[in-house]
Amino acid sequence: MSAAGVVTAPASIKSAARVLAIFELFDQERRPLKVGQIAARLDLPQSSTSLLLRTLVGLGYVAADPVRRTYGPTARVGLLGSWCVGTPLRNGGITRLIEALSRDTGQTVILAGRNGIYAQYFHVVQATLPLRMHVPAGTLRMLAWSTPGFVILQDATEAEIRSLVHRTNAELGAAHKRLSAAGVLARIAGSRTAGYAFSRALVTAGTGMIAVRLPGDAAGPKQPLAICVSGWVDAIARDERLIVELIRAAITTFIHPGQPDP
Repeated sequence: MSAAGVVTAPASIKSAARVLAIFELFDQERRPLKVGQIAARLDLPQSSTSLLLRTLVGLGYVAADPVRRTYGPTARVGLLGSWCVGTPLRNGGITRLIEALSRDTGQTVILAGRNGIYAQYFHVVQATLPLRMHVPAGTLRMLAWSTPGFVILQDATEAEIRSLVHRTNAELGAAHKRLSAAGVLARIAGSRTAGYAFSRALVTAGTGMIAVRLPGDAAGPKQPLAICVSGWVDAIARDERLIVELIRAAITTFIHPGQPDP
């Protein structure tokens, strides 16, 4: 309570209210927005708005576009309410797909999407096997050099991919090994040909991952998503064909029921 006897909300409550107001604004506008636009519409300090958005980006609820300098909600936001509302994202199709793959493979199942120069893990169901690794939701991987990134970028032009590689090298700096545009293009071309990406120890030693891009209408054409199955590389390599078949069958069942497997 202030000296004048007026009850004031704690800073944590104010921050929570501002976060909800930001998402409500996105729902009203239905388009990515710049920091200044959000701050002006909600009558908030631009510095506080920028800080909140950066926090939400780190948590995987908001994606940043460094070129346009805009922010917008990710598929992870839609998944929060998928269990209680009746697109595959809203009616829970993607959630059921993930749960089915978790049950059928026992491996870690990840829903990933683009967030700037990164592929971000929006939703993760941990493996149920006795020997497993923990993969937290919100994890960031280089979009241009990650298993989900290779399938997310399947529709990108060579010029767009080269631009992304250049921007990634510039933003990550000397602390990271520079990416080769030729190497990235070759990986993406391989995923186009196979219809999926399979990587062995690409980021973490001893691990493997298979990624399949979801159909373009799963979460909207501007937000491509990948379903990934990850685990110890020997197990993923041994079951590669089966895992791909399970992912494709789950997409047919939960995203496009009634259509034949691709």
